[in-house]
Amino acid sequence: MKHAILGFLLITIHFLGCSQQKKTSSPYVLIIQPIVVQSDKGDNPASIAVPEELVDRSYEKAGVDFRFLEPIFYNDTKTRDGLINLDEIVENVRKEGILRGQDDVVNMFFVNAVDGNKGPLGRGMMNGNFTFIALGERTEEEDDRELKYMQAFVIAHEVGHNLSLKHIIDDDNIPDDVPNIQGDGNFKDRIDPKYSLTDYQIDIVRKSNLVHPRIDFLKKEKGEIAILDETFEPYFSQLQIREISAFVGENPPLQQVDSARVFARKKFASAVTNFTPKEKKCISYVTERVIEILEKNSISLMADQPWRFIKIEDWLCGGFAHTRGTYIILSQRHIDYLTKEWSENMTPEDEQALVVKLGGLLVHEQMHSLQRTYKSRFTKLYTENWNFVRADITVDESIKVDQVSNPDAPIAEWLISNPVDKDSYYWLRTLLKKGKGIPVMGKDFVDKVFIIRKMNGNYFVQKDSLQNPNYKTVDDIPFYKNSFPTSRGLDHPNEISAYMFSDYFKALAEEKKPFSDTAPEASKNAKAFTDWIKVYMK
Repeated sequence: MKHAILGFLLITIHFLGCSQQKKTSSPYVLIIQPIVVQSDKGDNPASIAVPEELVDRSYEKAGVDFRFLEPIFYNDTKTRDGLINLDEIVENVRKEGILRGQDDVVNMFFVNAVDGNKGPLGRGMMNGNFTFIALGERTEEEDDRELKYMQAFVIAHEVGHNLSLKHIIDDDNIPDDVPNIQGDGNFKDRIDPKYSLTDYQIDIVRKSNLVHPRIDFLKKEKGEIAILDETFEPYFSQLQIREISAFVGENPPLQQVDSARVFARKKFASAVTNFTPKEKKCISYVTERVIEILEKNSISLMADQPWRFIKIEDWLCGGFAHTRGTYIILSQRHIDYLTKEWSENMTPEDEQALVVKLGGLLVHEQMHSLQRTYKSRFTKLYTENWNFVRADITVDESIKVDQVSNPDAPIAEWLISNPVDKDSYYWLRTLLKKGKGIPVMGKDFVDKVFIIRKMNGNYFVQKDSLQNPNYKTVDDIPFYKNSFPTSRGLDHPNEISAYMFSDYFKALAEEKKPFSDTAPEASKNAKAFTDWIKVYMK
């Protein structure tokens, strides 16, 4: 079976290790999704190496920072070994839903060979978002530094084609007597910022749709596309009719689920609107202050993540802030409330209050962006530190029909371990209350804790004698309810970690000790979270 899976933690740490000391200084960012291709059986992956600091240096003069997301794996032997051509590969991965982004992310495949040719070499689609990298086998003559120069050059060169840069031999606007990332010369010299790009090339790079401002406000046209992104995880494709009614405030014209989902996509896109200059200025100011605080506290994983914003009208999703892909979605109501104190002449006290209030929301939402782009780090937190169990639950139709798909946690895959029965678990779900008419966001939500039994390796909702699912309330499992220093978002660890990180950030902004007033029964999970941040959010 050909599919994409998350990279293992060890390869992720190795992959990111080159850039731990990198500072957020570049005004532009380019997002890259590494895709490591392995065999059909899911073993023997192609080599991956990303000397990120050197790649960044090659685009330093253009002010572009390369943001490499956590690798995913794709199982296909022929693709890995270059036994099928690139056009066929691209067609296959499109059909299988492997690609990330809406033509605004570079999908970088690491393979053993390209069109039958082994590395070191690469192929970058001119003005496209595909790159294939074959690093080849290391020779005995290569030392570590020279190898990294070569690897950085191959990546920088091929991505250059994605950014519409031609080979120097094909472009009369670039001199061919000096090193350049699209020309000849020593690898070290070609990625040296002194030579790597000319002013002419920099102008081309900055015009690319793949290059974004680090703090980016999407215009309506682009936002209408971005808000529908499902390339990182499913959302619209799993919505049910009742929740669609709640999200958009009206019933779908047709009561078939496929038609209702088409209707939902149209309504979500229609809600996107433009930011005003004042809103951009305020949010940019707060975001810059947030980044400063994060960097000061060595939380570079979030500081370096692109801050990309979409604005929606208040009727969508009750005006709640949420995320999709790498985008933070804010409603007019939220923006008005959080920016009402903004002015050019704020007092230091007003500035501080604004950063704590609005910044606390922004880091909460940015946490959700990280959860879907660095999944293995959060899996470690949830399973090893917080004792959640990931499972594929066989869902009863009576639950599904009333589900509320949280856009920040759309996959209800986490179970709470029963401390007295190793084969029993609790599954906390937010559902819509039964009733006629259009459900109201928030008001018509209810949390139910379903009993899950594990039988023969499978997970089932336990039912009573009338075949109705058994459930409790959160109050019925106090060992869980009281185990975190937050009472919000307990239906999913994505929400728990986002709410906790917001509180953590606010304490840092106010120069206080995070979770200093945590109740004793929640102190264990609070400390585990603090320790996790120090290691996995670098």
